[in-house]
Amino acid sequence: MEKNIIYNEDCFITMNDKIDKNSIDVVLTSPPYNMTKRKGGLSDTGRYDVYVDWMTEEQYVEFSINLFNNFDNIIKENGVVLYNLSFSKENGILPYLVMSEIYKNTNWTVVDTIIWEKNSGMPVPADMRHSTRKCETIFVLARKKEVNTFNRYPGISSVGTNGQVYYHTHNNIIRADNNDGKTHKLNQATYSTSLCKQLLSLYAKENDIIYDPFMGTGTTANACVQLNMNYIGSEISENQCKYAYERINNKK
Repeated sequence: MEKNIIYNEDCFITMNDKIDKNSIDVVLTSPPYNMTKRKGGLSDTGRYDVYVDWMTEEQYVEFSINLFNNFDNIIKENGVVLYNLSFSKENGILPYLVMSEIYKNTNWTVVDTIIWEKNSGMPVPADMRHSTRKCETIFVLARKKEVNTFNRYPGISSVGTNGQVYYHTHNNIIRADNNDGKTHKLNQATYSTSLCKQLLSLYAKENDIIYDPFMGTGTTANACVQLNMNYIGSEISENQCKYAYERINNKK
């Protein structure tokens, strides 16, 4: 299995043909949020260069279940999925529906939620019915049989005289940049290297293998390089793959 590579293909092809079974330590990703429906039908609003981010609710749930069933084949024992999922005003229930259906139809369950507090929020105050969204959710998922054993590395702060181990405190709010300076015209829905590094530092170790099935412009890979971890990615956009390698090579 080749490491430190981004495959220009659908993630289901990568997971079935390129990644060894039980070889991935952590999946870290921000999938398409299924949020570009507008009045008058379906439209590509320019968030991605090749992907139109809208399925029916049923299609998106089925897609998500299929994704996690594939994760089950490639992730090592006690490995986790770090899943950044948000919503739009068209589908406010969708992330919670997706998590519920994943629980009912796969071997995975939510074991923690982390709130990502950004530097700035949206939408602008022209929307009278919705709060400015300054936070998003990172769902932490493990296999149901591993809820008491999944990998997490908080670091030991002290050991009591009776042998009791105490760990460093990590609050479930992570403050991190919205993105790495600006969004790219190829992908206007990126997250930040600072967010990825904080997540990976808690759930992975040096030399671990991290998979991002929606690699986009390479933010997950960029974080892995900086933390001495290995990455594998999938991305259907050829131009985003090229840009991601440019970022990694230039350490942006």
